[in-house]
Amino acid sequence: MKTDRIALALLAAALPAALLAAGCGKKETAAAAEETAHALAVRALPAAMRDFERRLTVQGTLEAKRFAHVAARADGNLDAIWVDEGDLVTAGATALFQIDPVGRENARTIARQDLAVAKASLAVAEASAAKTEAEARKATLDYERYERLHQDGKVSLNEFEAAEVAFASAKAGIAVARAQVDLAERQVKQAEAALAIAEKNLADTKVVAPIDGVISARSAEPGEHMSVGRTILRIDDLSAVEAAAYLPAQYHPEVEPGKTVFRLGVGGRVAGTHLITYRGPTIDPTLRTFEIKGLLENAGDAAVPGQMADLTLIFEARKSLGVPSAAVLVRAGQTVVFAVRDGRAVACPVEPGLQNDGWTEILSGLEAGEMVVTEGQTQLHDGMAVEVL
Repeated sequence: MKTDRIALALLAAALPAALLAAGCGKKETAAAAEETAHALAVRALPAAMRDFERRLTVQGTLEAKRFAHVAARADGNLDAIWVDEGDLVTAGATALFQIDPVGRENARTIARQDLAVAKASLAVAEASAAKTEAEARKATLDYERYERLHQDGKVSLNEFEAAEVAFASAKAGIAVARAQVDLAERQVKQAEAALAIAEKNLADTKVVAPIDGVISARSAEPGEHMSVGRTILRIDDLSAVEAAAYLPAQYHPEVEPGKTVFRLGVGGRVAGTHLITYRGPTIDPTLRTFEIKGLLENAGDAAVPGQMADLTLIFEARKSLGVPSAAVLVRAGQTVVFAVRDGRAVACPVEPGLQNDGWTEILSGLEAGEMVVTEGQTQLHDGMAVEVL
Protein backbone atom coordinates (compact mmCIF):
# COMPACT_ATOMS: atom_id res chain seq x y z
CA MET A 1 0.00 0.00 0.00
CA LYS A 2 2.87 2.27 0.89
CA THR A 3 4.41 1.59 -2.53
CA ASP A 4 1.16 2.46 -4.31
CA ARG A 5 0.95 5.78 -2.44
CA ILE A 6 4.51 6.71 -3.51
CA ALA A 7 3.72 5.91 -7.21
CA LEU A 8 0.60 8.02 -7.10
CA ALA A 9 2.52 10.88 -5.57
CA LEU A 10 5.18 10.74 -8.31
CA LEU A 11 2.49 10.61 -11.00
CA ALA A 12 0.75 13.62 -9.52
CA ALA A 13 4.02 15.55 -9.47
CA ALA A 14 4.91 14.68 -13.09
CA LEU A 15 1.51 15.40 -14.58
CA PRO A 16 1.65 19.23 -14.42
CA ALA A 17 5.09 19.23 -16.06
CA ALA A 18 3.86 16.95 -18.84
CA LEU A 19 0.83 19.10 -19.36
CA LEU A 20 3.07 22.28 -19.51
CA ALA A 21 5.36 20.64 -21.98
CA ALA A 22 2.46 19.61 -24.16
CA GLY A 23 1.11 23.16 -24.07
CA CYS A 24 4.51 24.75 -25.22
CA GLY A 25 4.76 22.33 -28.10
CA LYS A 26 1.35 23.29 -29.41
CA LYS A 27 2.22 26.98 -29.10
CA GLU A 28 5.49 26.64 -31.10
CA THR A 29 3.85 24.58 -33.85
CA ALA A 30 1.06 27.11 -34.15
CA ALA A 31 3.57 29.99 -34.32
CA ALA A 32 5.52 28.28 -37.05
CA ALA A 33 2.36 27.52 -38.98
CA GLU A 34 1.22 31.10 -38.61
CA GLU A 35 4.58 32.45 -39.88
CA THR A 36 4.48 30.09 -42.86
CA ALA A 37 0.95 31.17 -43.63
CA HIS A 38 2.11 34.81 -43.63
CA ALA A 39 5.26 34.21 -45.77
CA LEU A 40 5.74 36.98 -48.38
CA ALA A 41 5.19 35.86 -51.92
CA VAL A 42 8.20 36.82 -54.08
CA ARG A 43 9.72 36.02 -57.43
CA ALA A 44 13.32 34.93 -57.75
CA LEU A 45 15.92 34.06 -60.36
CA PRO A 46 19.23 32.24 -60.01
CA ALA A 47 22.51 34.14 -60.06
CA ALA A 48 24.20 33.15 -63.32
CA MET A 49 27.37 33.64 -65.32
CA ARG A 50 26.95 36.32 -68.00
CA ASP A 51 28.95 38.44 -70.40
CA PHE A 52 29.65 41.93 -69.07
CA GLU A 53 31.22 44.88 -70.86
CA ARG A 54 32.68 48.18 -69.82
CA ARG A 55 31.34 50.31 -72.63
CA LEU A 56 30.22 53.74 -73.75
CA THR A 57 27.46 54.56 -76.25
CA VAL A 58 27.53 57.83 -78.17
CA GLN A 59 25.61 59.17 -81.12
CA GLY A 60 27.42 59.81 -84.38
CA THR A 61 26.89 60.04 -88.11
CA LEU A 62 27.73 57.91 -91.11
CA GLU A 63 29.76 59.49 -93.88
CA ALA A 64 31.56 58.43 -97.01
CA LYS A 65 35.25 57.98 -96.33
CA ARG A 66 35.98 59.36 -99.79
CA PHE A 67 33.96 62.18 -101.31
CA ALA A 68 34.38 65.13 -103.64
CA HIS A 69 32.87 68.60 -103.77
CA VAL A 70 32.76 69.45 -107.47
CA ALA A 71 33.00 73.18 -108.11
CA ALA A 72 32.95 75.45 -111.14
CA ARG A 73 36.40 75.93 -112.63
CA ALA A 74 35.35 78.82 -114.84
CA ASP A 75 33.22 81.94 -114.52
CA GLY A 76 30.02 82.20 -116.52
CA ASN A 77 26.48 80.96 -116.81
CA LEU A 78 25.78 77.31 -116.11
CA ASP A 79 24.98 76.08 -119.61
CA ALA A 80 23.95 72.50 -118.74
CA ILE A 81 23.97 70.00 -115.89
CA TRP A 82 23.61 66.36 -116.84
CA VAL A 83 23.29 64.56 -113.49
CA ASP A 84 20.95 64.64 -110.52
CA GLU A 85 20.98 63.40 -106.95
CA GLY A 86 21.15 59.62 -106.79
CA ASP A 87 22.88 59.20 -110.15
CA LEU A 88 25.93 56.91 -110.29
CA VAL A 89 29.03 58.41 -111.90
CA THR A 90 32.35 57.05 -113.13
CA ALA A 91 35.65 58.84 -112.64
CA GLY A 92 36.94 60.47 -115.81
CA ALA A 93 33.98 59.28 -117.88
CA THR A 94 30.74 60.82 -116.65
CA ALA A 95 30.19 64.41 -117.79
CA LEU A 96 28.63 66.44 -114.96
CA PHE A 97 28.00 70.00 -116.13
CA GLN A 98 29.20 72.73 -118.48
CA ILE A 99 29.70 76.49 -118.16
CA ASP A 100 28.79 78.50 -121.28
CA PRO A 101 31.76 77.76 -123.61
CA VAL A 102 31.14 80.28 -126.43
CA GLY A 103 33.47 83.02 -125.22
CA ARG A 104 36.26 80.56 -124.56
CA GLU A 105 35.79 78.86 -127.92
CA ASN A 106 36.30 82.25 -129.55
CA ALA A 107 39.38 82.86 -127.44
CA ARG A 108 40.80 79.53 -128.53
CA THR A 109 40.15 80.36 -132.19
CA ILE A 110 42.01 83.65 -131.83
CA ALA A 111 44.87 81.92 -130.02
CA ARG A 112 45.16 79.39 -132.84
CA GLN A 113 45.29 82.20 -135.39
CA ASP A 114 47.93 84.05 -133.39
CA LEU A 115 50.01 80.90 -133.28
CA ALA A 116 49.71 80.45 -137.03
CA VAL A 117 50.86 84.05 -137.60
CA ALA A 118 53.77 83.61 -135.22
CA LYS A 119 54.87 80.42 -136.95
CA ALA A 120 54.68 82.15 -140.34
CA SER A 121 56.78 85.03 -139.03
CA LEU A 122 59.31 82.54 -137.74
CA ALA A 123 59.50 80.88 -141.12
CA VAL A 124 60.13 84.25 -142.79
CA ALA A 125 62.79 85.15 -140.25
CA GLU A 126 64.51 81.79 -140.67
CA ALA A 127 64.49 82.17 -144.48
CA SER A 128 65.86 85.70 -144.21
CA ALA A 129 68.56 84.52 -141.84
CA ALA A 130 69.52 81.72 -144.20
CA LYS A 131 69.86 84.21 -147.08
CA THR A 132 71.86 86.58 -144.92
CA GLU A 133 74.19 83.78 -143.85
CA ALA A 134 74.73 82.78 -147.50
CA GLU A 135 75.54 86.36 -148.41
CA ALA A 136 77.87 86.56 -145.44
CA ARG A 137 79.75 83.47 -146.52
CA LYS A 138 80.25 85.01 -150.02
CA ALA A 139 81.37 88.31 -148.46
CA THR A 140 83.86 86.42 -146.30
CA LEU A 141 85.33 84.65 -149.30
CA ASP A 142 85.51 87.92 -151.25
CA TYR A 143 87.23 89.67 -148.38
CA GLU A 144 89.82 86.94 -147.99
CA ARG A 145 90.51 86.90 -151.74
CA TYR A 146 90.80 90.72 -151.99
CA GLU A 147 93.08 90.74 -148.98
CA ARG A 148 95.53 88.40 -150.72
CA LEU A 149 95.31 90.30 -154.00
CA HIS A 150 95.90 93.60 -152.23
CA GLN A 151 98.96 92.17 -150.53
CA ASP A 152 100.24 91.06 -153.97
CA GLY A 153 99.48 94.50 -155.38
CA LYS A 154 96.94 93.18 -157.84
CA VAL A 155 93.96 95.23 -156.57
CA SER A 156 93.76 98.77 -155.43
CA LEU A 157 93.28 99.86 -151.86
CA ASN A 158 89.81 101.13 -152.70
CA GLU A 159 88.78 97.73 -154.05
CA PHE A 160 90.12 95.99 -150.93
CA GLU A 161 88.38 98.43 -148.60
CA ALA A 162 85.09 97.92 -150.44
CA ALA A 163 85.41 94.15 -149.90
CA GLU A 164 86.23 94.77 -146.26
CA VAL A 165 83.11 96.95 -145.79
CA ALA A 166 80.92 94.31 -147.47
CA PHE A 167 82.37 91.66 -145.13
CA ALA A 168 81.66 93.76 -142.01
CA SER A 169 78.14 94.51 -143.25
CA ALA A 170 77.49 90.81 -143.82
CA LYS A 171 78.59 89.96 -140.27
CA ALA A 172 76.25 92.60 -138.87
CA GLY A 173 73.45 91.28 -141.04
CA ILE A 174 73.89 87.79 -139.57
CA ALA A 175 73.49 89.17 -136.03
CA VAL A 176 70.33 91.01 -137.01
CA ALA A 177 68.91 88.00 -138.80
CA ARG A 178 69.61 85.73 -135.83
CA ALA A 179 67.98 88.25 -133.48
CA GLN A 180 64.90 88.29 -135.69
CA VAL A 181 64.77 84.47 -135.59
CA ASP A 182 65.11 84.50 -131.81
CA LEU A 183 62.30 87.03 -131.54
CA ALA A 184 60.06 85.01 -133.84
CA GLU A 185 60.77 81.83 -131.82
CA ARG A 186 59.79 83.59 -128.58
CA GLN A 187 56.62 84.83 -130.23
CA VAL A 188 55.79 81.26 -131.28
CA LYS A 189 56.34 80.01 -127.72
CA GLN A 190 54.17 82.79 -126.34
CA ALA A 191 51.44 81.98 -128.85
CA GLU A 192 51.67 78.27 -127.95
CA ALA A 193 51.34 79.13 -124.24
CA ALA A 194 48.39 81.39 -124.95
CA LEU A 195 46.74 78.60 -126.95
CA ALA A 196 47.35 76.10 -124.12
CA ILE A 197 45.70 78.50 -121.68
CA ALA A 198 42.77 79.07 -124.04
CA GLU A 199 42.32 75.32 -124.48
CA LYS A 200 42.48 74.76 -120.71
CA ASN A 201 39.97 77.53 -120.11
CA LEU A 202 37.66 75.91 -122.63
CA ALA A 203 38.21 72.46 -121.12
CA ASP A 204 37.40 73.87 -117.68
CA THR A 205 33.91 74.72 -118.85
CA LYS A 206 33.07 71.01 -119.07
CA VAL A 207 33.57 69.03 -115.88
CA VAL A 208 33.67 65.23 -115.54
CA ALA A 209 33.43 63.12 -112.39
CA PRO A 210 36.71 63.10 -110.41
CA ILE A 211 35.82 59.91 -108.51
CA ASP A 212 33.47 56.93 -108.75
CA GLY A 213 30.35 57.30 -106.64
CA VAL A 214 26.84 58.66 -106.40
CA ILE A 215 25.62 62.25 -106.63
CA SER A 216 24.57 63.09 -103.07
CA ALA A 217 23.91 66.82 -103.45
CA ARG A 218 23.18 69.30 -106.26
CA SER A 219 23.11 73.04 -105.55
CA ALA A 220 22.74 74.80 -108.92
CA GLU A 221 20.48 74.88 -111.96
CA PRO A 222 21.12 75.79 -115.62
CA GLY A 223 21.12 79.53 -116.25
CA GLU A 224 22.62 80.49 -112.92
CA HIS A 225 25.83 82.50 -112.99
CA MET A 226 28.77 80.57 -111.62
CA SER A 227 32.00 81.91 -110.17
CA VAL A 228 35.21 79.93 -109.88
CA GLY A 229 35.12 77.75 -106.78
CA ARG A 230 31.36 77.60 -106.27
CA THR A 231 30.33 74.06 -105.36
CA ILE A 232 27.74 72.60 -107.70
CA LEU A 233 27.73 68.87 -106.83
CA ARG A 234 28.88 66.46 -104.15
CA ILE A 235 29.89 62.89 -104.99
CA ASP A 236 30.10 60.20 -102.31
CA ASP A 237 32.03 56.98 -102.86
CA LEU A 238 29.76 54.41 -101.18
CA SER A 239 32.32 51.63 -101.41
CA ALA A 240 33.85 52.85 -98.13
CA VAL A 241 31.64 54.30 -95.37
CA GLU A 242 32.78 55.26 -91.90
CA ALA A 243 31.09 56.23 -88.66
CA ALA A 244 32.21 59.40 -86.90
CA ALA A 245 31.48 60.63 -83.38
CA TYR A 246 32.88 62.71 -80.53
CA LEU A 247 33.87 61.29 -77.12
CA PRO A 248 34.49 63.00 -73.77
CA ALA A 249 38.14 63.86 -73.21
CA GLN A 250 38.67 61.32 -70.41
CA TYR A 251 38.32 58.44 -72.89
CA HIS A 252 41.17 59.65 -75.12
CA PRO A 253 43.82 57.32 -73.55
CA GLU A 254 41.49 54.32 -73.81
CA VAL A 255 40.78 54.53 -77.52
CA GLU A 256 43.36 52.66 -79.59
CA PRO A 257 42.91 52.80 -83.38
CA GLY A 258 43.15 49.33 -84.83
CA LYS A 259 42.32 47.70 -81.46
CA THR A 260 39.26 49.33 -79.90
CA VAL A 261 36.01 47.94 -81.30
CA PHE A 262 32.50 49.33 -81.43
CA ARG A 263 29.03 48.02 -82.21
CA LEU A 264 27.09 50.04 -84.73
CA GLY A 265 23.39 50.64 -84.24
CA VAL A 266 21.36 52.16 -87.07
CA GLY A 267 17.59 52.61 -86.91
CA GLY A 268 17.28 50.30 -83.92
CA ARG A 269 19.23 47.52 -85.63
CA VAL A 270 22.73 46.29 -84.88
CA ALA A 271 24.86 46.67 -88.00
CA GLY A 272 27.93 44.70 -86.98
CA THR A 273 31.05 45.20 -84.89
CA HIS A 274 33.85 47.31 -86.33
CA LEU A 275 37.29 48.70 -85.51
CA ILE A 276 38.10 52.27 -84.58
CA THR A 277 40.44 53.47 -87.35
CA TYR A 278 41.02 57.08 -86.28
CA ARG A 279 41.37 58.98 -83.01
CA GLY A 280 41.69 62.75 -83.10
CA PRO A 281 45.19 63.77 -82.01
CA THR A 282 43.90 66.75 -80.02
CA ILE A 283 41.06 67.55 -77.63
CA ASP A 284 38.76 70.47 -78.26
CA PRO A 285 39.62 72.93 -75.45
CA THR A 286 36.07 74.32 -75.33
CA LEU A 287 33.90 71.21 -75.66
CA ARG A 288 36.46 68.86 -74.07
CA THR A 289 35.80 66.22 -76.72
CA PHE A 290 37.80 64.47 -79.44
CA GLU A 291 36.79 62.84 -82.71
CA ILE A 292 36.81 59.13 -83.53
CA LYS A 293 36.10 57.33 -86.79
CA GLY A 294 35.61 53.71 -87.69
CA LEU A 295 35.58 52.12 -91.13
CA LEU A 296 32.47 49.99 -91.62
CA GLU A 297 33.12 46.51 -92.96
CA ASN A 298 30.15 44.54 -94.30
CA ALA A 299 27.58 46.86 -92.73
CA GLY A 300 25.24 46.24 -95.66
CA ASP A 301 22.42 48.55 -96.67
CA ALA A 302 22.36 50.08 -93.19
CA ALA A 303 25.53 52.05 -93.93
CA VAL A 304 24.05 55.05 -95.73
CA PRO A 305 26.04 58.31 -95.50
CA GLY A 306 24.18 61.04 -93.67
CA GLN A 307 22.35 58.72 -91.26
CA MET A 308 22.54 59.06 -87.50
CA ALA A 309 23.99 56.05 -85.71
CA ASP A 310 24.79 54.78 -82.21
CA LEU A 311 28.39 53.75 -81.58
CA THR A 312 28.92 51.51 -78.56
CA LEU A 313 32.64 51.40 -77.76
CA ILE A 314 33.74 48.31 -75.82
CA PHE A 315 36.74 48.95 -73.58
CA GLU A 316 36.63 45.66 -71.63
CA ALA A 317 34.64 42.41 -71.84
CA ARG A 318 34.50 39.53 -69.36
CA LYS A 319 32.27 36.67 -68.17
CA SER A 320 31.20 37.07 -64.55
CA LEU A 321 28.49 36.17 -62.06
CA GLY A 322 25.46 38.40 -62.41
CA VAL A 323 21.99 39.02 -61.06
CA PRO A 324 19.08 41.11 -62.35
CA SER A 325 19.76 44.72 -61.38
CA ALA A 326 16.34 44.93 -59.72
CA ALA A 327 17.61 42.47 -57.09
CA VAL A 328 20.38 44.82 -55.93
CA LEU A 329 19.41 47.09 -52.99
CA VAL A 330 21.20 49.50 -50.69
CA ARG A 331 20.36 48.99 -47.00
CA ALA A 332 22.02 51.08 -44.32
CA GLY A 333 24.69 52.18 -46.76
CA GLN A 334 25.50 48.60 -47.79
CA THR A 335 24.79 46.91 -51.12
CA VAL A 336 22.81 43.69 -50.61
CA VAL A 337 20.73 41.13 -52.42
CA PHE A 338 18.19 38.83 -50.78
CA ALA A 339 18.99 35.19 -51.36
CA VAL A 340 16.34 32.56 -50.68
CA ARG A 341 17.67 29.93 -48.29
CA ASP A 342 15.44 27.34 -46.60
CA GLY A 343 12.32 29.40 -47.19
CA ARG A 344 13.77 32.56 -45.76
CA ALA A 345 15.17 35.74 -47.27
CA VAL A 346 18.81 36.20 -46.31
CA ALA A 347 20.35 39.67 -46.82
CA CYS A 348 23.71 39.02 -48.51
CA PRO A 349 26.21 41.89 -48.69
CA VAL A 350 27.71 41.89 -52.19
CA GLU A 351 30.30 43.79 -54.20
CA PRO A 352 28.69 45.01 -57.45
CA GLY A 353 30.63 45.54 -60.66
CA LEU A 354 29.55 46.38 -64.20
CA GLN A 355 25.93 46.90 -65.21
CA ASN A 356 24.69 45.83 -68.65
CA ASP A 357 21.25 45.31 -70.11
CA GLY A 358 19.39 45.10 -66.79
CA TRP A 359 21.95 42.86 -65.08
CA THR A 360 24.58 43.70 -62.45
CA GLU A 361 27.90 41.95 -62.10
CA ILE A 362 28.53 40.48 -58.63
CA LEU A 363 32.22 40.38 -57.76
CA SER A 364 31.81 38.78 -54.32
CA GLY A 365 29.22 37.75 -51.74
CA LEU A 366 27.15 35.31 -53.79
CA GLU A 367 27.48 31.91 -55.43
CA ALA A 368 26.35 30.88 -58.89
CA GLY A 369 22.91 29.24 -58.84
CA GLU A 370 21.68 30.91 -55.67
CA MET A 371 18.11 32.18 -55.99
CA VAL A 372 17.87 35.93 -55.51
CA VAL A 373 14.63 37.85 -55.03
CA THR A 374 13.77 40.02 -58.05
CA GLU A 375 10.16 40.99 -57.13
CA GLY A 376 9.03 41.88 -53.62
CA GLN A 377 12.59 42.52 -52.42
CA THR A 378 11.87 46.04 -51.21
CA GLN A 379 9.48 44.64 -48.56
CA LEU A 380 11.97 42.15 -47.13
CA HIS A 381 14.14 42.12 -44.05
CA ASP A 382 16.80 39.63 -43.11
CA GLY A 383 15.40 36.24 -42.09
CA MET A 384 11.87 36.92 -43.26
CA ALA A 385 9.87 33.91 -44.47
CA VAL A 386 9.20 33.96 -48.19
CA GLU A 387 7.37 31.87 -50.72
CA VAL A 388 8.85 31.82 -54.22
CA LEU A 389 6.17 31.90 -56.88
